[in-house]
Amino acid sequence: MSKSLFDSDIAAVNLGLQAFGDAVTKQGRACTKLAWKPPVDPELVPLLEDPEINAKIDEANRKVMDIFLSGESHWVGMKRAIDVVPGMKPNYIIHSGPPITWEKMGSLQRIGSVGGALHEGLAKTEEEALAKLESGEIEVQSAYDFDCIGAGAGIITPSMIVNICEDVKTGKRGYCAPFEGRDGLSLWALYNEKVEKNLQVIENVFAPAVDSVLEKQGPINVTSIIARALQMNDEIHTRQTAASLILISELMPKLMASDLDRETLATCVNMLVASERWFHPLGMASAMSVLKSIQGIDHSTIVTMCCSNGVQNGVKFADTGDEWFLADAPHYYGQYFSSEWSDEDACLHMGDSTVCEVVGLGAFAAAAGPVVLRLRDGDYRAAINQTLEMKQISFGTNSNYPVPLLDYQGPPLGIDARKVLETGITPICHGGIISKYGGQIGAGAGRFPIEPYLKMMRKFYKKHGYLK
Repeated sequence: MSKSLFDSDIAAVNLGLQAFGDAVTKQGRACTKLAWKPPVDPELVPLLEDPEINAKIDEANRKVMDIFLSGESHWVGMKRAIDVVPGMKPNYIIHSGPPITWEKMGSLQRIGSVGGALHEGLAKTEEEALAKLESGEIEVQSAYDFDCIGAGAGIITPSMIVNICEDVKTGKRGYCAPFEGRDGLSLWALYNEKVEKNLQVIENVFAPAVDSVLEKQGPINVTSIIARALQMNDEIHTRQTAASLILISELMPKLMASDLDRETLATCVNMLVASERWFHPLGMASAMSVLKSIQGIDHSTIVTMCCSNGVQNGVKFADTGDEWFLADAPHYYGQYFSSEWSDEDACLHMGDSTVCEVVGLGAFAAAAGPVVLRLRDGDYRAAINQTLEMKQISFGTNSNYPVPLLDYQGPPLGIDARKVLETGITPICHGGIISKYGGQIGAGAGRFPIEPYLKMMRKFYKKHGYLK
């Protein structure tokens, strides 16, 4: 019997360690490799499989998808944060990621907060700024809790300018500071004379000019630009080259038709063409304008925010509203801009720009911008596979954004906590790698922790009486 068994063709199924399956295939035998993982929490398995509970969740999640797909966000203006951000106060400094106390805050956001206090005139010296931050006279606040997206360090002070994006269906707004360049305060926590001079130009020349043009001649449709850019090799998080060019092509005629003087017009043009990433803040602010309508939808397990502050990763979900579910912030891996930098120089993930993935862009739309995968030695096949992997943890797809390499299907949309637990797959997010001392030193991606999803689903089942 043993002889006949080994003389015959063997078709093996590998369930577990991949090396076992590789050993079979190396001997010329067929082996089917199953991507099976043990359940994250066996106690939740019956609930995750319960058809009645899932029917209620699916109904709620379909409501969320309808909001996603019907949203249309427009860039309507640029104004000082104190004038438009709900709840902003003169002594607040906003940062990215979930809320964190000054004592627990990472060094980079502390550096950025000191710079923000100096820019704002809340202190005259670094020592005075530090003392006021330590005492609480100057308060640090989480950007998301003020309808803001804080990319990178996410520093926003009362007098700093924010882009305003509005969902035309609901009137809800999202805010994000404009892209200052490689040496900015808001994103990279850098503050010096050069940064201050640039901020003054933005606050006193560029923003008032653009704001007046948008007010007089009408807003710009951000959602439409994203749809076009996804067919032009952008994934809207790490790469926005096409989106920025489209944006400039729509804004320039408005500027040229305005009554701006030649010097102001030249300043605006120079600011717009100085960076290929000028669209990035608008993509994030537009995401916030739509996400606000999803927060608090009963029984929905869809993620409404995923971000980090360099210490903790925080995730919010529709059903649980404003509650944060926390874990350690992940590392980002990719390509450094110089051989002088390494993982030792990089801080843990920091920033709210992962809102792009929450709305089905960035890493979830990798197939739209496969060039971004080169940062991790990948190609277009890796980009497609990454998008397909993220599809396994998403409730649906975004039919508004056809992607050529997906045969014109849309990218996955709506991170579903149930699917994360069922598959053991956690979100991948693209983004910049930030130095511990300020500034961007590379770009790549990170795999985010599963703990917030586990904590949320346990809270969800207890909240609705499915679990004691």
